[in-house]
Amino acid sequence: MTAIDLTRLQKQIEELSSVFSEPAAFVKALHELLSFYERRAYRPSSELVPKTFMRSYRLPAQVLPLIEIGLKQTVSLHPNEAFALVRALWQDPYYEARVLASGILGQLSPEASAEVSTLLEEWVSTPLDRAVLEALLQKGSQSLRLAGDWDAFMQKLLTSPFPRMQSAGLLALAIDLEQRPLSKYSGIFKLVRPFIQAGDDRLENNLSRVVQNLAERTPSETAYLLKQVLSDTAGSDIERRIRDYLSFFPPETAAGLLEAVKTHAKIHKA
Repeated sequence: MTAIDLTRLQKQIEELSSVFSEPAAFVKALHELLSFYERRAYRPSSELVPKTFMRSYRLPAQVLPLIEIGLKQTVSLHPNEAFALVRALWQDPYYEARVLASGILGQLSPEASAEVSTLLEEWVSTPLDRAVLEALLQKGSQSLRLAGDWDAFMQKLLTSPFPRMQSAGLLALAIDLEQRPLSKYSGIFKLVRPFIQAGDDRLENNLSRVVQNLAERTPSETAYLLKQVLSDTAGSDIERRIRDYLSFFPPETAAGLLEAVKTHAKIHKA
């Protein structure tokens, strides 16, 4: 981890806080701060897939999280100004500005969950860089989680008639499963089943991540779900998709699923 002067950074964050209620001045000061810490000599390998395709700074990993933490008290004291600021940050063309907007949104109190939900829905309905969308769903959802409104929000996305919203809902669910207690998995399989059965290629990346997270935490129950879908779905597409999921499971469970796929193929070929 790159060493930085924490005392200096704290002073710079305090300067950011002083213009919290002035979005244009805040965004300008933020860029000056990020530019100060940019590692201009750093060049990532050309073989690596970039984290984001937006314009971005090459920052030490700890800078943006420390800015977010340093603003937390100001966000708590000035929630109305925070909403104005996150909208301004979201309009900025840089990745870091949108990640910070997501972080500030998630720091708002549970009492603001209705407004946060409206803003999240507005943003996920538009084309977004994948890394930004993931940051938004991970960070920006915290006030909804504390208010107990997160499950309803995910379900609203998943039941939307629009594939973009469904895809965001699946990504939100995949992220959620990484921290959801097993005792709160009730109903998840019912939500996921229609997507596995439909086999929409536009949703497959995020659906695959959901299935992987389920398989890693509840392999027997997830395998049972896939076998049910397999028995209720004709055609070779479902066989191909389940074969793609086999690597997510322990060897013994994967072997049982593979046998089910082979049996399905024989039945529907006959």
